[in-house]
Amino acid sequence: MPRVSVIIPVYNGERYIEEAIESVLAQTFRDFELIVVNDGSTDGTQQGLEKYHDRISVISQQNRGLPAARESGLRTARSPLVAFLDSDDTWLPRKLERQVEFAEAHPEYGIVTTDQLSFTDTGVICQSIKEWYRVYNGYILEKLLFGNWISSSAAMVRRECFEKVHTFGLERPAYGEDWLMWMQIAAYFPAYFIDEVLVRRRVHPNSMSSQGGEIQFRCLFRNLEIVRELIPELRARPELIREVYFRLCFRRGLKDLRALELRNARDKLRRAVGYKPYAVGGWAFLAASYVPARILRGVKQIVKGWRQLRFG
Repeated sequence: MPRVSVIIPVYNGERYIEEAIESVLAQTFRDFELIVVNDGSTDGTQQGLEKYHDRISVISQQNRGLPAARESGLRTARSPLVAFLDSDDTWLPRKLERQVEFAEAHPEYGIVTTDQLSFTDTGVICQSIKEWYRVYNGYILEKLLFGNWISSSAAMVRRECFEKVHTFGLERPAYGEDWLMWMQIAAYFPAYFIDEVLVRRRVHPNSMSSQGGEIQFRCLFRNLEIVRELIPELRARPELIREVYFRLCFRRGLKDLRALELRNARDKLRRAVGYKPYAVGGWAFLAASYVPARILRGVKQIVKGWRQLRFG
């Protein structure tokens, strides 16, 4: 039995899948099995996988979405440690080595994750996930509720964790299903963040993080409902849940307001002040969402011009 199972779900990923596979095969740690789940690809993905027939296991299925593909890989995995890699991301060579070293020395930790950088075809856009999130170690359930710094391509999970929680099954549209999993595991097990960039996350127009904001918002709202039902510790903290709902609605509403998508902004900001009626900022931006778009556009131009004058 290999010590690590690596799962790569892929759908129409002919452009990047070989690079992802090569980054796994180039690991300094060698005792792993690599499972690629072809989720009904209609491009040249299958042909690209055939060249690795003697080094990887391939599961082919009808297109059921990313969560279902991860689920299929998980059912096939045999190892006590499971690592995930998205088909458009890559690993640095010592990624598995560093995680296995920590996991075997500290068997009490359910998740061992790492830092990552994000890039596009034109270059690096973020050197570290710590530029976006504060990261924590130990029992992180409440911290993880407010921000997910555990990248799906960076996480290594102890198999016994999956025996206690619901797995990746989630109806489409699916966004944030990895966070659902980490939240459930964090309710039982501590997690550890290796402060070293060992993953390269690719951002492109077809990546999940680049999908439409309204779809993301609906999925995140649904995910909060799910974790509230699944985790008794959170059901017992209604004030904490209200704060999370407020932040989600407020931040997404503010983003819509900046984009002059005023109808969407009003909807989210109304929800925000419903969760936190005493939030002055929520009411102020809700009022701003009723200002005609042409006036707000003019204000944006004035602010932009002022900043250029001030900062050169």
